[in-house]
Amino acid sequence: MIKVFRKQIRSLRFSLLSPEQIKKLATVKVVTPELYDIDGFPVDGGLMDLRLGAIDPGVRCRTCGKRVKECPGHPGMIELARPILHIKYVPLIELCLRSFSKHCGKLSVAEEKQVGMSPADLRKKARDAKKCPHTGLSLERIKLEKPTTFFEGKKRLSPIEIRERLVNISDAEIRKIGVNPETARPEWAVMSLLLVPSVTVRPSITLETGERSEDDLTHKLSDVIRANQRLWENLNAGA
Repeated sequence: MIKVFRKQIRSLRFSLLSPEQIKKLATVKVVTPELYDIDGFPVDGGLMDLRLGAIDPGVRCRTCGKRVKECPGHPGMIELARPILHIKYVPLIELCLRSFSKHCGKLSVAEEKQVGMSPADLRKKARDAKKCPHTGLSLERIKLEKPTTFFEGKKRLSPIEIRERLVNISDAEIRKIGVNPETARPEWAVMSLLLVPSVTVRPSITLETGERSEDDLTHKLSDVIRANQRLWENLNAGA
């Protein structure tokens, strides 16, 4: 007799991935936009690397050892030459830049005034404070020029500078504005590593002509790698 177990999903929780989590998930560092060699075999370090999953019936995954029908696929990662802002989490970045002091990383509301205030009230009170209540130093207005360009006064802030400021905010301070630091540390929205989906998420197909056609996501990831390579080369050349 077969026992049937039924489970009910009560909730789902979505969160940002930290760089450390991405490193743990990734089975391979993708470094080249090339997909296959001249013999049609997946290139090591490419987007179809066999460590990302089995793609053909005749091969085994080099991570789990299973064939195409049993292998679930495994993610990889791309190391970005320079960090970039995650377009979907720009509101979180803007909220933190405008609510916390760049001098000490604390909420721009005096401690005694925070008593009894809700996260929404604290966010509203802290936004665009002209002076840090903890250090007494002046604060310049943070402005977002959509989609992802931030200015402090007339100075443009680089993603590196933005990330340094966000890292300086403690978990306790972030909780004050209603953000859970365990699932959404604001600096995680400034990406230094890009998670690459497994080959099972973006499978290739064989056309009637016998030619292999790749998924649109694979083509877009190839564009990202090429742009990233050019940036690495320019930086190494002293640009």
